[in-house]
Amino acid sequence: MKFKGILFDLDGTLIDTSNLIIRSFQHTFEQHYGRPLTPQEVYAFFGKPLRAAMEHYGPDKVEDLIKTYREFNLVHHDNLTTGFVGVAETIQKLYNAGILMAIVTSKTKSTAIRGLRLFDMDKYFPIVIGHEECLKHKPDPEPVLLALEQIKLAPAECLMVGDSPFDLASARAAGVKTAAVRWTQIDWENLLAEQPDYVLNTIEDLLDICVIENK
Repeated sequence: MKFKGILFDLDGTLIDTSNLIIRSFQHTFEQHYGRPLTPQEVYAFFGKPLRAAMEHYGPDKVEDLIKTYREFNLVHHDNLTTGFVGVAETIQKLYNAGILMAIVTSKTKSTAIRGLRLFDMDKYFPIVIGHEECLKHKPDPEPVLLALEQIKLAPAECLMVGDSPFDLASARAAGVKTAAVRWTQIDWENLLAEQPDYVLNTIEDLLDICVIENK
């Protein structure tokens, strides 16, 4: 087996929250500034903590913006979150093959677990690293290093899968191999600039990388 463990980003990698995130930002900035952010403005902060986006676009109202965003996001979370084809089935095959898996996300741990439960995947991820557990966030290596510590594997034994340059940079700084997902909403050239070790055209490509028979 090529890798004993796989670390996954969540949003945009295992579950599709793009519409939820964009709608949450647009509602928030429409309410506080009378104008919604464009999808492109939102995509620029995919993979980073919510506070970073609010400090950039609304430095005079950061706490109010975060409060409004979270209220809208929690109310609409389940009906605006969708799945990616083949993800749940592939995760189950990896789990059955004995691969250890963890989530490394820039969102809160509780919200991440809620997203996993929507698609019955929380049982495969005993380790979820949320933003509140780290002092530094992606692209800093701290979240990945914390996941490695909890999963009890060396960097060389793990692969990081993500849809954002921040995911790849964080993993590389921690000494972990990286895989970029082709279904990202982020500009593909930005991901390629991080020189991922693998490119996943579909989630099933992970089975080939890990030398697991796709049955």
